[in-house]
Amino acid sequence: MRDPSPVPADRARGDAPDEEARYRAAVGLDPSDADDRAVLLRLLGDGSWRVRMAAVERIASARDPAPLLPALVAALSSGETIGARDAAGSALERLGALAVEPLVGALDADEPHQRLAAVAVLGALGDRRAVPPLAALLADPDPNVRGAAAEALGKIGGPAAIPTLASALDLDDEGLRLAVLGALGGLGACPPPERIAPFLRNRALCRPVYRLLGASDDPAAPLLLSRGLSERTRGAREAVLAGVGQQRARRACEELGPIEVAARDAAARDPGLGDACAAALSSEEPFVAVGAVTVLGWIAEPRHVPALLRRAEDDRLRPLVDDAIARLPARAEMKASLAEVIPELGPFGRSAALAALARMGSPAALESVIRDASDPDALVQGEAIAALGRLGGAQAVAPLAGLLGDDDPAVSMQAANALVELARGSPESAPAVLSAVRDRADASPSAALYRVLGAVGGPEDVPRVAAALRNDAVVQRVAAAGAIATLAARGHARGRHVPELVAALGDPAWPARAAAARAFVALAGANVGACAGDPADGEHPICTRALDALRAALGDPEPTVRAAAAEALGATGRRDQLPALIALLADPEVPAVVAVSALHAVSALGPPPEDVVVRAAAHRDPEVAKAAVAAAVLLPAAEAGPILLGAAGSARWDVRRAAAVAMAARRDPALRAEAARRAAEDPDPLVARAFAEAAAALAPR
Repeated sequence: MRDPSPVPADRARGDAPDEEARYRAAVGLDPSDADDRAVLLRLLGDGSWRVRMAAVERIASARDPAPLLPALVAALSSGETIGARDAAGSALERLGALAVEPLVGALDADEPHQRLAAVAVLGALGDRRAVPPLAALLADPDPNVRGAAAEALGKIGGPAAIPTLASALDLDDEGLRLAVLGALGGLGACPPPERIAPFLRNRALCRPVYRLLGASDDPAAPLLLSRGLSERTRGAREAVLAGVGQQRARRACEELGPIEVAARDAAARDPGLGDACAAALSSEEPFVAVGAVTVLGWIAEPRHVPALLRRAEDDRLRPLVDDAIARLPARAEMKASLAEVIPELGPFGRSAALAALARMGSPAALESVIRDASDPDALVQGEAIAALGRLGGAQAVAPLAGLLGDDDPAVSMQAANALVELARGSPESAPAVLSAVRDRADASPSAALYRVLGAVGGPEDVPRVAAALRNDAVVQRVAAAGAIATLAARGHARGRHVPELVAALGDPAWPARAAAARAFVALAGANVGACAGDPADGEHPICTRALDALRAALGDPEPTVRAAAAEALGATGRRDQLPALIALLADPEVPAVVAVSALHAVSALGPPPEDVVVRAAAHRDPEVAKAAVAAAVLLPAAEAGPILLGAAGSARWDVRRAAAVAMAARRDPALRAEAARRAAEDPDPLVARAFAEAAAALAPR
């Protein structure tokens, strides 16, 4: 029983003039006691923010908050001060799903300010049970309530909120349309462009429409945005740039042809467009700056190049600036502008400018980039290496190849990545890259070198890389196994027996053993139907010796090796490997990473045994349970149903979400009712959305 002696003291301190005393009172009060509750509710209106928040915390800790809910809802709109009303809202938000029902009840209040207060908290809670009553408020007689309801629906989102908001655009209510467009923009849900195009004629609505068009995949969206580049007001132009920025983040620059053409035409008619874009580079709204960089790259005016290059110091914009600068035409005035601004730039802008000048034929700029690739400053060096990769041409190959053996792994892998980019992006440079790397393979082997051979090499490189599995350095053996995997995935290891890789499954270093096992996953995937050949006859990558070695690796002391070996056996497509995998799963002490891989492998070989999936679905590790749920999709309906329904009731949100995804994939109409019920009741918005999508997928067509 609670000791009653301190209660009167705590309650008394609730009225003390000293803030510290009132704070301690709030901390010590018991929300399950009726008298203490009264004091806590009073302290929500305290003049001290610290005291109010302490009262909120104590209220949120109540085991049974039901007695507090009516008073909290009332205080939302009737609290004596803004602080009291905000504190009541914070307490209701902390109580979460329990507060939804009384808040929905408050939506019927007579006074608009009472409805507004309840709407605001429901939006913050994000519980989708509130969507239907909030949707009804889109027709509320008070315009402020209508707008607030739209904003709340935008915060909640979900498959029911989006069409509800879109339908409200048909109402002849400009204020509501403005709120709805903002809510849809926040959700990234753009209605068909032809439906919102008429709003572009309205000065108040055009800005949210331009932003919303940035989220559209419809081919008409870029066309509408391109017209907006002729807007004259700053707000409208920035909205257009925000839309262009979103489109640029979603698509390659080549896919935005209509906007590019329109940008050049608009700049020819209005020289102020480039200046407006240059000013927008400093916008705090990220997509505005992205759109400004993109449009300036299209316009390609020398006077805007310095402003573009200065934005290269921003990590978010650097790739876009690099791309824009790389597209600049090699005109004399452009070269002059680049050269003039270099002394003023930071390391990233300077590197982009030098690379552009080198591409335009400046030997001095190329020498500067090559020199910077060995600079002791890591930032300067990294940017110079990346610039050489973008630059293209045989002149960049030798300096990059020379860095493959750098003592700093970060530098050597940057050089490798640049060489790969160079070989893939410039067919005329690919032979030079391969020649340089192959020449160094025997004299100066390195992990970075094998990365390049795997990414751009051919069948003739398989023996060269396989021989590296006997190198003294573990990191090189690991990289060689990875290169074989990459070559196999690219179709360059078909019909080849790789005995070095079989031997690597017994490497004394577990990272090398794991890398070898992962390489067999790629080999099996590239050679399905050609597995278990006799090396004396078929010479297939997954031969009988390899299968024996992979099964033996299922008992490796390192879990990572066991997991990779299991994946490889599953990738062979041979059901005669099932017994070994099922035996692995039967071990109650098997590590979770191994169990997940074994489940994937068993599923890859066809419908798994029901008892294996049932046992795994009850595993204490959620990753194993999720893998079991995914495997259940392959089972007959009578077996899969109970497993998926059990997972749908898991205490783990991620397991429930996996169950929802599996229900949709299973396409069993008998699961629709449960998916719909879970969509309405699950407290987690992501999970509720997954169940709603499953219910929709299972609906009759």
